Amino acid sequence: MKRNIVNVIVTVCIAATVLLSCEENEVASPVVTNIRVIEKDSTITGAEFNQTIAIQGSNLGSVRAVMFNDVTVIPSPVYVTDNNIIIAVPDAAPKEVTNKITLVTASGEQVSIDFNVVLPPPEITALYNEFGIPGEENKVLGSYFFLITKVLVGSTEAEIVSFTDSEVTFVMPQDVTTSTVTVVGAGGETTSTFRTHETDGRLINFDIPATGWGSDVCWGDAERIDPDNSELPVISGRYSRIKQTDLPATGYNGSWVISTCYFDFGLPAASHEDKYFKMEVNVVESWKAGYYVIDIGIDGGDHFKYKFKPWDTDTYRTTGLKTEGWKTFYIPLSDFYKYNGDTQADPIVRISDISKIRDVRVDFSNGAEDATVIASHYVALDNLRIVDK
Repeated sequence: MKRNIVNVIVTVCIAATVLLSCEENEVASPVVTNIRVIEKDSTITGAEFNQTIAIQGSNLGSVRAVMFNDVTVIPSPVYVTDNNIIIAVPDAAPKEVTNKITLVTASGEQVSIDFNVVLPPPEITALYNEFGIPGEENKVLGSYFFLITKVLVGSTEAEIVSFTDSEVTFVMPQDVTTSTVTVVGAGGETTSTFRTHETDGRLINFDIPATGWGSDVCWGDAERIDPDNSELPVISGRYSRIKQTDLPATGYNGSWVISTCYFDFGLPAASHEDKYFKMEVNVVESWKAGYYVIDIGIDGGDHFKYKFKPWDTDTYRTTGLKTEGWKTFYIPLSDFYKYNGDTQADPIVRISDISKIRDVRVDFSNGAEDATVIASHYVALDNLRIVDK
């Protein structure tokens, strides 16, 4: 989505404006005559993040800092001479856009030149909770969230609470339906590829039939909670949970399972490459032991499995993982591998056609070789689905 400004030749004459007078030592002020890209001998008046440029002129050897808008970069002395400064445009957002480069000398003198740092448009990677509750805070996650002015859910403008370079906190509007999310900032606007409250690609959401006789699951004794009996905020009708203490070190327990049997979910033909398996998860208590095995069966009897244990990272392995309420987890469908029983097929085999999916089973397991009794586990699941990336 980046603009191609490198190949545009712009003939300019750049006049330097001296903002502070020279010191008594009469060191000559820097004079800028040209700014160009490194790859080609082309004069430019703007550049993108991380693009390396050459500032050319005279008396540049005394420059100790270069400001792009109000973002300061300290150039390497190796790349500073009296006639050239080689420097990369910083990958950082300005608090104020001045459209200038400012050279700062050792004596504190400043010289400013008109120059446009092209801010990239926002990049949206996820929504913290794709089934966000109206009136509650939610987060758009991504990068390049610079000087954000607007968040739209569908066509409805949402209240912005705060933003950083990597996330925008906003309030979910009322009466939200299946909608995209748009973020507008100084670099432009971007609309998500995902949709909130998605109805396509549903597998199990504990409200719609997932069996031929109309039940939401076929078997398994994991609790399914009705909204009227829920102690958690409800995002989409019923959900499943495991809320137990003293979980034994075992790989199977009937109260840890939800499963369909043989059911055509009506998914369109597609391969694994461009698909996510998604679900909303509410980790109420710190989770740092055990895992969920998500088992997808296809017509013909093959099974593809994924071990879901998001706590098993350097960040959470010691302290455990807790979510801020419900969170949408994105699992590339390519990460589901064929298994023959408990043994992964070699070489790796992935799902070639999701329209042939006929079974979904989710088991919690505490059956690792070094497993011990888990003192307490409280995790809820909802809205299991396969959708486009």
